[in-house]
Amino acid sequence: MNRIFETTAPGSQGSTGELIIERLIRASSDLALLIGVDGTVEEVHRGRAFAQQGTDAWVGRAWIDTVTSETRVKVKGLLQEARDEGASRYRQVNQVFRDGVEIPVSYTVVRYDDEGRLLALGRDLRALSELQKQLVDAQQALERDYWRLRQIETRYRLLFQRSTEAVLLVEADNRRVVDANEAAGKAFGRPLRDLLDSRIPEGMDLDYDEAEEVRRHLASVADTGRGEPVPITLGPGSAWWFEASLIREDRSRVFLVHLRPIQMAASDMGNRDLRSLKLLANAPDGWVVTDMDARVLGANRAFLDLVQLSSEDEAVGESLGRWLGRPGADLTVLLANLQKFGVVRLFPTTLLGELDMETEVELSGILLQEMDPPGIGIMVRNVSRRLAVDRTARRDLSRTMDELTHQVGKVSLKELVQNTTAIVEAHFIESALELTDDNRTAAAELLGVSRQSLYTKLRRYNLEGPSRDRK
Repeated sequence: MNRIFETTAPGSQGSTGELIIERLIRASSDLALLIGVDGTVEEVHRGRAFAQQGTDAWVGRAWIDTVTSETRVKVKGLLQEARDEGASRYRQVNQVFRDGVEIPVSYTVVRYDDEGRLLALGRDLRALSELQKQLVDAQQALERDYWRLRQIETRYRLLFQRSTEAVLLVEADNRRVVDANEAAGKAFGRPLRDLLDSRIPEGMDLDYDEAEEVRRHLASVADTGRGEPVPITLGPGSAWWFEASLIREDRSRVFLVHLRPIQMAASDMGNRDLRSLKLLANAPDGWVVTDMDARVLGANRAFLDLVQLSSEDEAVGESLGRWLGRPGADLTVLLANLQKFGVVRLFPTTLLGELDMETEVELSGILLQEMDPPGIGIMVRNVSRRLAVDRTARRDLSRTMDELTHQVGKVSLKELVQNTTAIVEAHFIESALELTDDNRTAAAELLGVSRQSLYTKLRRYNLEGPSRDRK
């Protein structure tokens, strides 16, 4: 039997044919097996790729027992094909090495000699297998991304078309409408196919002033990324807020235009009313419209700046008390006075912005009975630069404190502190009663004390008088 895998010892000589065969085997394979007639492994040659893998246990075992169970059928096919035709096709077999590692090997089997022995020549497929795995992973990732994008697109189309808010996509360069939902078609009073490819504002049937304001709004959004909402009229007196935001798609820019109905009973609104709305929208003082529970329905930019919000949508639906310095007390007093008198003037409070900025303000409110359902309109004026405390009251309190200061050395520190506390406490109780028009329940909430505690202090400081508490 020829031992073609054993290294020739120094000084020994093999036949030229054997040396050539050995060189061919070494050059053409990473792993070579000499298979006996009964299918057992007689010799093993390992190339550099398998130099670290143990194969000693294979010798004397059936080749079919050295591979994974799912590739045994392939080994049988390779052996049978080589016996029948002299050589087999290449087939991938998962070879199991001594340490249990499974490595894919591409084998071809050829007839070796007339005794019926076979030679299995294998190439290491780990690099190819890794590439295949990466390719499969990449393909699966692409498919996942594709279906995820399809799902996102489906959800987008569903939300886009089902949205009750009119939305348009407009190319920023030429202001051409590239997409719109059903609500937008209803707002414009025309089929969607007529709305697509029209230009903004030329295709909106606006008067000259409104069209110019829309152009300025779009130009501001394109340049700075933001712009004030513009009130416009679509169809027979239907009033809407026109507001655009800028988004980027690949290398192009697109306006996302929202059309929201103005939340006031204004179906018969004329030009004069629209001018009033535009004045309020751009007024330096804040204004906000709420329902009867003080939940925001609409607000102008000045109010949004005071509460540090970027868009009106962030304020809509929120309680006005969210931003008041004393949410429970101030809001309760404000609503109580509006219900009682129908109007509130110069109500002092503090607005606390989303980024913790505090601003001293005055609120003036009125019931809007013409709204359906009724609501509340509130003007908000920033008075932080104005002297916040009444000058006369400040002088009186200062004079009282000066008088107490002159008693230093005449009475004990404990007595001085007690007298000072009593004077200051009485002063603020009087201020709360004055602010709430002698409504003791509201005054107690404003001061953050119980009603019983307030009554006790009123008796202590001789401040009892006629109460206007609502029964």
